Amino acid sequence: MQSPRILIVDDDNNIRTMVRVCLEQEGYILEEAANGSQALELIHETNPDLVLLDLAMPVMDGMTLLAEIRSLLPERRIRVIVMTAHGSVQTAIGAVRLGASDFLQKPLTPVEIRQSVASVLHEAPPLLPPPGGGYGEVLQTVRRALRAGEFAAAEAALMKAGVISDSDPAFLNLAGVLHESHGRVKSAQHFYEKAAALNRRYKPAQENLRRLGEMRRYGKTRRKVAFGDDDVRDDAEHLADSDHVETGASS
Repeated sequence: MQSPRILIVDDDNNIRTMVRVCLEQEGYILEEAANGSQALELIHETNPDLVLLDLAMPVMDGMTLLAEIRSLLPERRIRVIVMTAHGSVQTAIGAVRLGASDFLQKPLTPVEIRQSVASVLHEAPPLLPPPGGGYGEVLQTVRRALRAGEFAAAEAALMKAGVISDSDPAFLNLAGVLHESHGRVKSAQHFYEKAAALNRRYKPAQENLRRLGEMRRYGKTRRKVAFGDDDVRDDAEHLADSDHVETGASS
C-alpha cells in the first residue's frame, strides 16, 4: 500500500522545512509549494491525500486555494489542515466550512503537527462539516477551558462549535469571553452586543456588557465573567481581574 502523499503549502521556507522534518520520519511522501498557485498545479498533477495549508500567502491565498480544492470534490478526496498565525475564530470557521478537516495555530509544534496529520488521515475523507449534534457538549468544553485559562484549547473548541452554529447567543457570548481574555475588549463587546441583540433575555451577554461598562466607568467591577451556563463563577477572576482586561476595558 502506498504511503499517504502530503503537500505542504506555505510561503515561509523555514516553516515548510520544519513541517517536512516533522513528517519525514513517518514515511509520508512529501511535496512543497510556496504559494497557492504552485500548490494548485501540484494538486492537479499528483492528487495528494492531504494538504497542509497556510492561509496568508502571496499570489493565491489559502482561503482561495481551499475553495479551489473544495470545487474538486467529489472527484478528488483531498483532506486539508489549515495553518494560521492569526487566532481568528471567524477565519478558522470559514476555513472549516470550506472543507478544512482541522486547523493548527502557529507557532507549530512537532507533536501537534504529527498528531493532527495522523488523525486527519484516519478520518473519512468528506470535507463537509458534521450536520450537528454535540453542540452543547462542545460549548461546555469551551467554558471549562476558559475557566482553566487554557485559551488555545478554548479557541479550538469554539471554532468547532461555530461550524455547527455561529449565530446563537451562547456561541457569541463565549466568543466575547475569549476575545476579552486576549485583551481585545472592543471585539468582546461587539460579540456580547450581538448575542444580546439576538436574544434580549439572554442574561450572560447582558451581564458581561454591564461588567464591561463598570470597568470603563470605574476601572474595576465586582461582577464576574458570565460563561452562559447559569453560573457566574468566582473562578473567572483570571479574566475579570486581569490587568490586560482592565486596561482594554477602560480604553
